[in-house]
Amino acid sequence: MTLKYRNRMILLAILGMCILPILLAQLAWQWARPQGGSSFGQLLAQPLLEPAMPPVWQLLAYSQDGCGTQSHELAQWAGQLQKAQGRVQERIRVAACPSLPPSMQSGIYLIDPHGNAVLRYTPMQLAEADGRQAALREIGRVLKNNPGL
Repeated sequence: MTLKYRNRMILLAILGMCILPILLAQLAWQWARPQGGSSFGQLLAQPLLEPAMPPVWQLLAYSQDGCGTQSHELAQWAGQLQKAQGRVQERIRVAACPSLPPSMQSGIYLIDPHGNAVLRYTPMQLAEADGRQAALREIGRVLKNNPGL
Protein backbone atom coordinates (compact mmCIF):
# COMPACT_ATOMS: atom_id res chain seq x y z
CA MET A 1 0.00 0.00 0.00
CA THR A 2 1.47 3.28 -1.06
CA LEU A 3 1.60 6.34 1.12
CA LYS A 4 -0.65 8.29 -1.24
CA TYR A 5 -3.33 5.58 -1.14
CA ARG A 6 -3.11 5.30 2.68
CA ASN A 7 -3.50 9.08 3.16
CA ARG A 8 -6.49 9.08 0.84
CA MET A 9 -8.17 6.30 2.89
CA ILE A 10 -7.55 8.19 6.15
CA LEU A 11 -9.08 11.33 4.65
CA LEU A 12 -12.16 9.39 3.49
CA ALA A 13 -12.51 7.80 6.95
CA ILE A 14 -12.42 11.22 8.64
CA LEU A 15 -14.94 12.57 6.15
CA GLY A 16 -17.21 9.59 6.80
CA MET A 17 -17.01 10.11 10.56
CA CYS A 18 -18.09 13.73 10.09
CA ILE A 19 -20.96 13.05 7.68
CA LEU A 20 -22.36 9.86 9.27
CA PRO A 21 -23.93 11.52 12.38
CA ILE A 22 -25.65 14.10 10.20
CA LEU A 23 -27.07 11.42 7.91
CA LEU A 24 -28.22 9.28 10.85
CA ALA A 25 -29.91 12.28 12.51
CA GLN A 26 -31.71 13.12 9.27
CA LEU A 27 -32.90 9.52 8.87
CA ALA A 28 -34.09 9.38 12.49
CA TRP A 29 -35.97 12.66 12.05
CA GLN A 30 -37.74 11.41 8.92
CA TRP A 31 -38.67 7.89 10.00
CA ALA A 32 -38.54 7.69 13.79
CA ARG A 33 -39.87 11.11 14.75
CA PRO A 34 -41.37 11.27 18.26
CA GLN A 35 -45.10 11.93 18.39
CA GLY A 36 -44.95 14.80 20.90
CA GLY A 37 -45.56 14.96 24.61
CA SER A 38 -48.45 13.69 26.63
CA SER A 39 -50.54 15.43 29.22
CA PHE A 40 -52.02 13.93 32.37
CA GLY A 41 -54.82 16.47 32.53
CA GLN A 42 -57.20 17.32 29.71
CA LEU A 43 -55.51 19.99 27.60
CA LEU A 44 -57.82 22.96 27.02
CA ALA A 45 -57.39 26.11 25.02
CA GLN A 46 -60.46 28.17 25.68
CA PRO A 47 -61.19 31.51 27.29
CA LEU A 48 -62.97 30.93 30.59
CA LEU A 49 -62.56 34.01 32.80
CA GLU A 50 -61.68 37.66 32.55
CA PRO A 51 -57.94 38.26 32.99
CA ALA A 52 -56.94 38.33 36.65
CA MET A 53 -55.69 41.49 38.31
CA PRO A 54 -52.90 41.20 39.34
CA PRO A 55 -52.05 38.64 36.65
CA VAL A 56 -51.59 35.29 38.38
CA TRP A 57 -52.26 31.67 37.52
CA GLN A 58 -55.41 30.24 39.10
CA LEU A 59 -56.53 26.81 40.19
CA LEU A 60 -60.33 26.73 40.06
CA ALA A 61 -62.08 24.00 42.01
CA TYR A 62 -65.42 23.67 40.22
CA SER A 63 -68.16 21.18 40.93
CA GLN A 64 -71.49 20.89 39.19
CA ASP A 65 -73.17 20.31 42.56
CA GLY A 66 -72.50 23.92 43.54
CA CYS A 67 -70.60 24.30 46.79
CA GLY A 68 -71.30 20.79 48.03
CA THR A 69 -68.98 18.12 49.40
CA GLN A 70 -67.30 17.40 46.06
CA SER A 71 -66.52 21.10 45.68
CA HIS A 72 -65.00 21.18 49.18
CA GLU A 73 -62.83 18.14 48.38
CA LEU A 74 -61.69 19.70 45.07
CA ALA A 75 -60.83 22.94 46.89
CA GLN A 76 -58.69 20.97 49.36
CA TRP A 77 -56.84 19.24 46.52
CA ALA A 78 -56.34 22.57 44.73
CA GLY A 79 -54.89 24.06 47.93
CA GLN A 80 -52.53 21.09 48.28
CA LEU A 81 -51.42 21.43 44.65
CA GLN A 82 -50.74 25.13 45.19
CA LYS A 83 -48.76 24.65 48.41
CA ALA A 84 -46.74 21.79 46.93
CA GLN A 85 -45.35 24.08 44.20
CA GLY A 86 -42.77 25.40 46.66
CA ARG A 87 -41.10 28.68 45.70
CA VAL A 88 -43.54 29.44 42.89
CA GLN A 89 -46.70 28.96 44.95
CA GLU A 90 -47.21 32.73 45.10
CA ARG A 91 -47.77 32.65 41.32
CA ILE A 92 -50.95 30.58 41.83
CA ARG A 93 -54.22 31.61 43.47
CA VAL A 94 -56.88 29.07 44.45
CA ALA A 95 -60.57 29.78 43.93
CA ALA A 96 -63.45 27.53 44.95
CA CYS A 97 -67.12 27.60 43.93
CA PRO A 98 -66.68 29.92 40.93
CA SER A 99 -69.73 30.75 38.87
CA LEU A 100 -69.10 29.01 35.57
CA PRO A 101 -71.53 27.91 32.87
CA PRO A 102 -73.45 24.75 33.82
CA SER A 103 -72.04 23.01 30.74
CA MET A 104 -68.58 22.94 32.39
CA GLN A 105 -67.52 19.62 33.88
CA SER A 106 -66.44 19.14 37.48
CA GLY A 107 -62.74 19.26 38.22
CA ILE A 108 -59.78 21.49 38.92
CA TYR A 109 -59.00 23.94 36.13
CA LEU A 110 -55.61 25.57 35.64
CA ILE A 111 -56.26 29.09 34.34
CA ASP A 112 -53.47 31.25 32.89
CA PRO A 113 -53.14 34.97 33.80
CA HIS A 114 -55.04 35.90 30.62
CA GLY A 115 -58.14 33.98 31.75
CA ASN A 116 -57.69 30.98 29.44
CA ALA A 117 -58.37 27.49 30.73
CA VAL A 118 -55.19 25.51 30.10
CA LEU A 119 -55.70 22.15 31.84
CA ARG A 120 -58.49 20.29 33.61
CA TYR A 121 -58.09 17.48 36.11
CA THR A 122 -61.14 15.33 36.79
CA PRO A 123 -62.12 14.25 40.31
CA MET A 124 -61.37 10.64 39.30
CA GLN A 125 -57.80 11.58 38.32
CA LEU A 126 -57.24 13.40 41.60
CA ALA A 127 -58.87 10.77 43.82
CA GLU A 128 -55.64 8.74 43.98
CA ALA A 129 -52.28 9.93 45.29
CA ASP A 130 -50.56 8.98 42.02
CA GLY A 131 -52.97 11.20 40.09
CA ARG A 132 -52.37 14.16 42.39
CA GLN A 133 -48.62 13.62 42.05
CA ALA A 134 -48.86 13.58 38.24
CA ALA A 135 -50.98 16.76 38.31
CA LEU A 136 -48.45 18.39 40.64
CA ARG A 137 -45.56 17.62 38.27
CA GLU A 138 -47.51 18.82 35.25
CA ILE A 139 -48.52 22.12 36.86
CA GLY A 140 -44.91 22.63 37.93
CA ARG A 141 -43.74 22.10 34.33
CA VAL A 142 -46.32 24.56 32.99
CA LEU A 143 -45.22 27.22 35.49
CA LYS A 144 -41.53 26.56 34.82
CA ASN A 145 -41.96 26.78 31.05
CA ASN A 146 -43.97 30.02 31.27
CA PRO A 147 -41.98 32.26 33.61
CA GLY A 148 -43.12 35.48 31.91
CA LEU A 149 -46.80 34.81 32.56
